[in-house]
Amino acid sequence: MLYDDPALVAIAAITGDALPERLWRYDTATADPVADLAQALHSTAIEFTGSTQVLARALAKLGEQCQRQLATLTSRAALARPHGLDTDTVHLVQLLERHDTLRETLLASYTLWRRHRPASRDPRIRYLLTRPYDPTGGVLTLATGDDGESWLVCPDAVAAAAYGTRFAERIIGQVHTSSDGWRPTAYTNPEHQRTCPHLVYPLPAADDEAAACRSLLRWWALRDSPQWANRTPDQLSTEERAALVA
Repeated sequence: MLYDDPALVAIAAITGDALPERLWRYDTATADPVADLAQALHSTAIEFTGSTQVLARALAKLGEQCQRQLATLTSRAALARPHGLDTDTVHLVQLLERHDTLRETLLASYTLWRRHRPASRDPRIRYLLTRPYDPTGGVLTLATGDDGESWLVCPDAVAAAAYGTRFAERIIGQVHTSSDGWRPTAYTNPEHQRTCPHLVYPLPAADDEAAACRSLLRWWALRDSPQWANRTPDQLSTEERAALVA
């Protein structure tokens, strides 16, 4: 999962690509020329992950030392020279410099590999950050609809929590391109378009795909709130409609 892998998080934050796993590992044992790129990327990802873990421990240790000194300063208005703090601070700077170098190498290796491979092994499925270059907003899985032109949208648990909707790991609607941008349509079951049209909610057009997907998340959050008041999207105020696609 992206959130458990520092390399995938870094790639998402730098490039905007939301990878479900280290896809390059499938190339490392092949005879394809891309294998060399994949192996280099794989090695760098391992080093970067290790560096992240070491850096996290160093920051935690230094943070504890600083908290103890702060407590002494607050309670006694005095500050004894902290034993080892200067050495640990220098060590932390060295770790940060190495981590930055590994991050740059990771990006360069990924860029080379990505020139030859897509960000998904299945062309019918894509992964999209709800907020470009910000993995903390969660990831959406987009799957091609039956018409071949629309994309079904399914948020992960992080995305659902970030936008206050209960529909995690479930279809929340579809998005498709139109003459006025990306058109989101909210529903929880594609069959509702045929059998229960009153449970299908066309939403305002958005400028881009991510904004259209965010509007689906926001609509269902509104739909479950007291502010909904049993209204359709067309009955929302101008401000509320604009907030959906912000």
